Amino acid sequence: MFKRTKVTDGTATGQGPDAENWDGKEVGFRKKSKVPGVMITQYIEKLPEGKSHPDFTRKPIALTIQEGKFAFFKAIVTGDPKPTVVWSRNNGDVSDPARYQSKYDPNSNEHTFEMPHVKPDQADTYKCFAKNEYGQAMVTVVLNVIEVGFKMTKAPQQQAEVANCNFKKVLKRRSKVVPKAEEPEKKEGEIDPKFWELLMSADKKDYERICAEFGVTDFRWMLKKLNEMKREREEEQAEFVKNLSDLKPIHINADGTASFELEFDLLDPSSSIYLYKDGEMIPYTKELGDKMKHCLRKVGRKYIFSMRDLMPEDAGFYQLDVEDVNMFSTDFKMVDFLVKIQEVKAMEREDAVFECVISAPLSKLMWFGKNMPLEQGDKYDIEVSEDKLIHRLVVKDCMVVDKGIYAACAGIKSCNAWLVVEADKGAPKGKKTARKTTRAGGSGTDLQKVAQEQQQILDKEREERKEKIKAAREAAAEAAAAEEPEKTADSGAGKDKGAAVKVERIDKTSVAATTTVAGDSGSGHSAGKASGGAKQDGSHADAGGGHSAGKASGGARKDGSIADAGGGHSAGKASGGAKQDGSHADAGGGHSAGKASGGAKQDGSPADAGGGHSAGKASGGAKQDGSHADAGGGHSAGKASGGAKQDGSHADAGGGHSAGKASGGAKQDGSHADAGGGHSAGKASGGAKQDGSHADAGGGHSAGKASGGAKQDGSHADAGGGHSAGKASGGAKQDGSHADAGGGHSAGKASGGAKQDGSHADAGGHSAEEASGGSRQDGSLADAGGHSAGKASGGAKQDGSLADAGGGHSAEEASGGARQDEPLADAGGEPGITSGLSDIHAIRGQPAELTVKMNTDCDGAWFKDGEPLKSGGGISITKDANIHKLTIHSCRDTDSGLLRFVSGDLSTEGRITVGDVPEFDEDDLHKFSKPVIVRVGQNAAFKMPFQPQESLTVSWFKDGTELKDGGGVKIVREPNHSRLLLRDCLRSDSGEIKIQLKNPFGAVEATSQLIVLDRPGPPEGPVETVETTSSVIEIKWNPPKDDGGSAVTNYIIERQERGHSLWTKLGDVSAEKTSFRDRNVTHGKKYSYRIYAENPQGLSDSLETADSIMAGIMILSGPPGKPKVVSTSKTCINLTWTPPEDDKGVPIIGYQVEKRKKDTNQWLALNAINEPIEDVNYAVKDVTEGAEYEFRVSAINESGAGDASPPSAMACAKNPNMRPCFKDPEDFLVVRAGNSVRVKISYEAEPPPHITWLKDDEPIAPWINVINTEGMSQLVIPSSKRSDSAIYTIKAKNSVGEAFFDVEVRVTDEPKCPGPVELEQTVYGKVAVSWVPSPDQELDDRLYYVVSQHDSNTRMWKTVADRLFANTYTAHNILPGIEYHFRVYAKNDMGLSDPSQSPTWGANSNRVPISSNGVSSMEISFERPPSILVPLKVHTPPKGYQLYMTCAVRGCPTPNVSWYLNNTCINSDKNYYITNSCGVCSMYILRVRENDGGEYRVVAVNSLGKAECSTKLTVRD
Repeated sequence: MFKRTKVTDGTATGQGPDAENWDGKEVGFRKKSKVPGVMITQYIEKLPEGKSHPDFTRKPIALTIQEGKFAFFKAIVTGDPKPTVVWSRNNGDVSDPARYQSKYDPNSNEHTFEMPHVKPDQADTYKCFAKNEYGQAMVTVVLNVIEVGFKMTKAPQQQAEVANCNFKKVLKRRSKVVPKAEEPEKKEGEIDPKFWELLMSADKKDYERICAEFGVTDFRWMLKKLNEMKREREEEQAEFVKNLSDLKPIHINADGTASFELEFDLLDPSSSIYLYKDGEMIPYTKELGDKMKHCLRKVGRKYIFSMRDLMPEDAGFYQLDVEDVNMFSTDFKMVDFLVKIQEVKAMEREDAVFECVISAPLSKLMWFGKNMPLEQGDKYDIEVSEDKLIHRLVVKDCMVVDKGIYAACAGIKSCNAWLVVEADKGAPKGKKTARKTTRAGGSGTDLQKVAQEQQQILDKEREERKEKIKAAREAAAEAAAAEEPEKTADSGAGKDKGAAVKVERIDKTSVAATTTVAGDSGSGHSAGKASGGAKQDGSHADAGGGHSAGKASGGARKDGSIADAGGGHSAGKASGGAKQDGSHADAGGGHSAGKASGGAKQDGSPADAGGGHSAGKASGGAKQDGSHADAGGGHSAGKASGGAKQDGSHADAGGGHSAGKASGGAKQDGSHADAGGGHSAGKASGGAKQDGSHADAGGGHSAGKASGGAKQDGSHADAGGGHSAGKASGGAKQDGSHADAGGGHSAGKASGGAKQDGSHADAGGHSAEEASGGSRQDGSLADAGGHSAGKASGGAKQDGSLADAGGGHSAEEASGGARQDEPLADAGGEPGITSGLSDIHAIRGQPAELTVKMNTDCDGAWFKDGEPLKSGGGISITKDANIHKLTIHSCRDTDSGLLRFVSGDLSTEGRITVGDVPEFDEDDLHKFSKPVIVRVGQNAAFKMPFQPQESLTVSWFKDGTELKDGGGVKIVREPNHSRLLLRDCLRSDSGEIKIQLKNPFGAVEATSQLIVLDRPGPPEGPVETVETTSSVIEIKWNPPKDDGGSAVTNYIIERQERGHSLWTKLGDVSAEKTSFRDRNVTHGKKYSYRIYAENPQGLSDSLETADSIMAGIMILSGPPGKPKVVSTSKTCINLTWTPPEDDKGVPIIGYQVEKRKKDTNQWLALNAINEPIEDVNYAVKDVTEGAEYEFRVSAINESGAGDASPPSAMACAKNPNMRPCFKDPEDFLVVRAGNSVRVKISYEAEPPPHITWLKDDEPIAPWINVINTEGMSQLVIPSSKRSDSAIYTIKAKNSVGEAFFDVEVRVTDEPKCPGPVELEQTVYGKVAVSWVPSPDQELDDRLYYVVSQHDSNTRMWKTVADRLFANTYTAHNILPGIEYHFRVYAKNDMGLSDPSQSPTWGANSNRVPISSNGVSSMEISFERPPSILVPLKVHTPPKGYQLYMTCAVRGCPTPNVSWYLNNTCINSDKNYYITNSCGVCSMYILRVRENDGGEYRVVAVNSLGKAECSTKLTVRD
């Protein structure tokens, strides 16, 4: 609260001059100061030369200060002699030296009035007086004191409670949030109250962050409880405030302060507002934010809390309460720099990078460059890592002018470093060098490692909080779960029922173990679970696709019927159902980090698992009898493994994706466990079997391999289709019907199904996939078409029929099928090579196979670079009849070389090259995937780094079309990166941008988006008229087809009235509203409208109405009567008319008057239609004198103006004849002699009169000028004399009459002073004062006299008589023993004359002289030698201070005084100011120097002798 001053008038105790030094009775003259607010009184009329009254050059400034602070006023005073300064206050004294201290600094000439530890009772109006012998100056200043804290004297209620010993209510207010020092120990699982306070003041988008910070994971429970608490809090808030909105959490501003804001309206303006930090109240001020640390300002409805001088201890939990109800809570955190930015040295046109790591996540740092805040733009890139710990500033295209200091600020913490830009010396002069692609700078440390370590610390703290909160709930949940028995829920087809499923977790390298039965369920959405129902009769149980981390599984069956599981989407899981009789259980593809596993079987039938996508896991089911369990492909670094078997039967593993691994299962009988295709540099291998049946591997995605499995009995084990690098396969059939597999898209697999009857199974593999034909027993044809670096192989047959393989494209392999029962059809008598070796490219870490076909069964040998090869060391050499195979299990760099097969005299050779598919760095890929947003006309740049490789082809695509260098496209290919520049982008350039890296081993792609921002297209028409009345027109339109890449923010509506060319803006509407109501229309008028759409890029083209829209229906009134002219003058013509006879049934609201000037054809409206004349008469003032006009009138109703009346008769704008008359003339004028005389007389007359001037009834002299204008006449005397004083008469005459007026002009000057003054005492106590009249008395009858009196008691001149027209005055109360003086002034209209001084009266004026009676008196001599009355004193001033040194000397005649420093005369030295006034000798040094120290001596010499004195001056440091 404020302690306001009470401003009162008058003088109180301690105010003004005291009795000794300030008698307060001076009478003088008021003077004006150059400084406003200063009052100056000058004691004498004329100041001596070189002297001046006091004045303020700097006055004290009003002060508002907090209680207990140091208050002071400062003033600078001038005047000669030097004034004395005294301070006082209105309501009290200032004599207590403990509370008030007056000081003077001679260096700065400042007078200071100090009040240490100011108290509220010192709030007052203070006065400062400066006085010397010639006058006084005074100024006032106000002091306000802010009271801090609770005052016991200000709280009567608290006093009463203290009296009643109720001390608890007297204690300081406390927040509902307990301070940390008083916090009770929290129970396990208890949530901090700050959590709920923060949630009630936070936006919904911040809920997740706050919950993660406090370890709350049960969001449903949190939202339910939060809504309940919000309802209670809103009810409490409604008792004190309304319209609570715009809550902005605390943040740090650019000026180094921190603030938070909110808006509300107090129901009671007197309600108290409190601020708390960590539960403790903090003081604040409302008006003095720059003096106190905490400030709460109110701007309209907005309350802004701010803190200055931030320190680490300012971090905490802040709350704002109104009375006892919390309105807002916010948490203020401080961060520190773990890694600070470092100095960067960059070459010109190179990018410079500053980077740092902070201790806590922060979405944005304040970056400064050369003391200016920096923002994201064309010059600067501000980057923040995903964990918000690493922050970077990129200064693009550095120039020499960018050199300077750059700083990063996080609250009160900051770090800075230099940017040094070196000029490119090799650049040609006068030409701009090309921009460099390199970056300079960086921290020099592994920022990611530092950030990860800090993130681990933060995560650990967060997890500890989570564990404490979850502990109690999990214990209760586990106890409840243990008590519930296992239940089995059966459901019919089409019904959704939950199943009690007990799932045993699967290790990453093991095979899933089956569990209890399951019921059918529909698709599980959003983390839901859908499982097929359990069935015993063989009927079909289908499980819908589990969406968004859901799970879908096929149902379990006993009779061999099929149970299919739909694809689990988005991290979902799809698994085949468990079967007891060997029937087929297929699992659909698990999408996006999902898991797909084959069901467990007890009788050996196959269980296939669909492809698991994106880091998922796919595993074959476990079998007890040796039957086949296939695992679908595991995607993106996942792992797929075949199931473990106890009897040596086949366990197949699906392909592991993205550097994953897929391996065949382990068998005890030596049979082979096949592994599906490894995806993206993964591994997939098919298994070998002893019984001749085929073991196939599930589809490996991204250039992987997948094939359907072959069996002895003809049944087929297929893998379900995996989407998005997934796998699709045809189903298994026993009756020969057709099983087709859909295409596996985007590096997926499609394979044909297996058949027993020879029918056709086709598989189409797309985009680096593999398509293989199914295996057959009857010799029918199975075709596979492998596209784009895929592999197509013919199926294996047992009956000798031919299995053809489609063409393997792009350096892949296509091989024919193998036969076991008959020789090849093309075998000749002599051995020959029917299919030889060719050059292949193998992927590092994956298997490779080379096959040579002979036309006969004969032996052969393999060689590499001339060296013979044998099985072992990762190489297998096999021979199957006439087919020779060399298999490399895991390709290495050392496997590259020239391979040769030799059989007798026959040989074939081919080169194998081992390498890797191109890869992108994950961070670079993430950055590239961010959309590039530019405006129309700007350039768009894309850059993608990659590892340098040989034979690497880089291609750029836009919306699937390859871009070529040229035109507006610039493609730069560097060894380690490629850049794409699109110049002068258009809106149509928006789309998908893709980069493809391709080498002989494969290809990889990365996509981004280009968004070109432009102003939106015009709104869609046509404009529809929704409503039109006499007062409203409502129109409607449709949003634009193209919003320009950014949302439309609003629409702007303009209107044009028909017949006008001006378009007027009516306003704008929000983007959600596509209609507008125009309420400012005139009935019957037609309007056109046009609408613009606006977004952040600008305005669109307009959509305009096709035709004008009329407001309402037109019903106009009939014409009024003919106007009549009532009267005319040169400035006004008055009209009247009659209402129309036919108003058409519509009320008339007024009239419109039009005029037409003679000899013109244009009618001009005198009033607007929306400003009708309500009466039937009108004064037309817009006329030109002497011009003739005619007028017509139209009646106005709600439809507008009707027909015009007939025109009136012509009327001339001129005054009627009138006798001359004068307007407010002045009859008396006084002019100083020598100045010009100007007499102005205004008149009115018609016709214009003849003007005549007379002087004392005589014609005026020829040098007197008369200037006549319209309505005014002036008499001018250029240089006046006293003889020009007279009575001047003006005469105005016209045909109507005449008029006269007299003006007295008096020319005068300042009077001359009266003659000698004589004094005579006629009666005791009275003195007659007489004087000789002033010479001007006879010339000026307005001259009079003023008498002033001075006595030796008061020593003040005061006026005792005024306006005396006589030459005598009698002074009263003349006392003996007191000297009196009188002054007589002559005064007239020009001012006062110089005074005439009287002789002295009183004291010794009447003393009778004593005669010497003839005795001659002896002459007395006053001559004497010099002597020192006051010697010099010792001085020890500090260096730089000023110094006065004085002494007093007397002697007659006046001695000559000389000053010496160390025996050197300094009288002529300009560093010393030396004066001698009436024997007082002074020396002044403005600023003391070290060489000013020494012995000073003053020597006084006259004709009678010599005197001297000396002293020493010591200068202190």
